[in-house]
Amino acid sequence: MNSASARLSLPSGDGFRSGLDGGYTAWVREVLGAVAAEPRAAVLFDSTIKEPTDLLAGVVRQAFGDGVTDRFESTFAGGNRYVAAAVARRYGVEPEQVIGATGATSAMAMAMTAFVAPGDHVIVEAPAFDLLPALARAAQAKVTPLPRRAPDFAIDLDELRALVRPDTRLILLTQVHNPSGAILDAQTLRAIGEIAARAGARVLIDEVYADFTDVGSAVSLSDVFISAGSLTKVQGLFALKCGWAVGSAANIAAIHAANPQGDLGVSKLTHAIGALVLEDMAPFDAHWRGVLAAARPVLCAHVDRMSADGLIVGEPPAYGCMYFPQVLGVRDTLGLASWLWAEEKIVVAPGEFFGQPGHVRIGFGGDAAALDEGLGRLHAALLRRRSLA
Repeated sequence: MNSASARLSLPSGDGFRSGLDGGYTAWVREVLGAVAAEPRAAVLFDSTIKEPTDLLAGVVRQAFGDGVTDRFESTFAGGNRYVAAAVARRYGVEPEQVIGATGATSAMAMAMTAFVAPGDHVIVEAPAFDLLPALARAAQAKVTPLPRRAPDFAIDLDELRALVRPDTRLILLTQVHNPSGAILDAQTLRAIGEIAARAGARVLIDEVYADFTDVGSAVSLSDVFISAGSLTKVQGLFALKCGWAVGSAANIAAIHAANPQGDLGVSKLTHAIGALVLEDMAPFDAHWRGVLAAARPVLCAHVDRMSADGLIVGEPPAYGCMYFPQVLGVRDTLGLASWLWAEEKIVVAPGEFFGQPGHVRIGFGGDAAALDEGLGRLHAALLRRRSLA
């Protein structure tokens, strides 16, 4: 089967039709709609730890089971102060260095407003979560990709130096790298900070996955870093829409000045619950560690088998809950993803959405038994597709 035709001409309901035009978010919406109506669906693309619903219910009962928690306060005057205080303690900064937001993306958008004017130059890692370059384009910036090449997806510091220009205002990165799961160690982050400082630029780093590592936040290394974080990915608490930006006092003041209304989507209700979560993270940390302790060996066993059969190449990352292998012999992985759904009801995230055709992103932050079943089906499907080629 021609992969392009699989993508473009499958009947309604048989394949994913949004292609690249709507970006990753539009594709995910289409996927979730299809998955909801398909009991056989094997969902292998999600890069979030499974939602700890029992723990969340316990915090809700703590907040509202016997009266109303004092964390339930207006967020209109700059966000929930208990969230800011708890985030500040985690980052080792003052509460005034924290801005509450509905998530890391909105926090990053506020920073873009503060530091990037139309025509300014922004460097964005590549492959990248597609929202990063989208944020830069929305700010009317001139965007240059910073290659992070397989197999280790490291950053070449000399290459970064060569890309920096007099009009460079921001460098956009992720920690842990989305989609590969690679990390930037403290030494590399310091060097990146020095490069940015010499250019008069800042480094905006999406750290929604950083809790998976022991590196710590980049904001502790240099004032040029601005960190965006949330409870969405590592803790699996996407329902709370609780995020933040952290930076130096001067950088946070600049973000406030550029966004005088703040993030008007911040919920008084969910940020009150988020404050209680942040004040006692131990149960939620135990949850994600337990999920990965069960899921990672399952992933590694299937990776070994698929690699031995010459289907994929790439080592699972040491941190996080996502894996970004190359699918051998396949360049059009958007077409492959459509074929996998149409033929086998399996969902993987095609590398085209991250600027890396030929790769797929596999998430392993969910139930280990479902992962085992799904990866077994993926292995069989890739063997069958190769036999049909």
